[in-house]
Amino acid sequence: MTPEAFYWCASVFLWSFFTGIGLPPVPEEAGILYAAGLSAIHPEVHWWLAWPATSLGILAADLALYGVGRLWGERLLNHRWMLRMLPLERRLQIEGRFHNHGMKFLLAARLLPPLRSGVFIVAGAIRFSVVRFILADLIYGVVGVGIVFFGGEALMSVIHYLENWSLFAAVIAAVGVGLFVYYRYLRKLEVKAALKVADAVKAVAPDVVASPAEQGEPRATVNLPKH
Repeated sequence: MTPEAFYWCASVFLWSFFTGIGLPPVPEEAGILYAAGLSAIHPEVHWWLAWPATSLGILAADLALYGVGRLWGERLLNHRWMLRMLPLERRLQIEGRFHNHGMKFLLAARLLPPLRSGVFIVAGAIRFSVVRFILADLIYGVVGVGIVFFGGEALMSVIHYLENWSLFAAVIAAVGVGLFVYYRYLRKLEVKAALKVADAVKAVAPDVVASPAEQGEPRATVNLPKH
């Protein structure tokens, strides 16, 4: 590996890691496409370097979130700022899906960008098997990352070959619009699911969770002690 290739791969790893933990708050797919673009444009950045660097960065980010949940657990999840990011009804929904589906839910959560960070933190908080957690991440690193990586690399290779950067700008704009629409769609599904969970919780503990309709908001209000 040349020094230049090493630095590019290090940037891929770091970009995948920081977007994986939400800094900056952009989808981790952006990091995968970044790695694919480097592999297509820079001959020294081979796919067998860029692809593993991307997957390892994502794995490291997921393990960091899992570790945070495992170390601080309930104390973290019940903190005020965490409740704003992960309300009780959403957390109960995630925990229920972990108990019912396990690794399948972890893999499915990859398709739900707004939930990823919360899912991995909850996985640590409920002491989900770290071996199964890593195994699910490795499956995604091979299959999911591979599909996005090689698809993006092929597209970038065509654009680079044609030297048509207006096409590149159009593709970036189309991807941005697609992600925006996708996020809005996921948000609608999330609100519907939250309403169902809030109703179920209210049925067994009416003093803890109030109905979203009663609060005038699409989520439940939690009466927890302030920290």
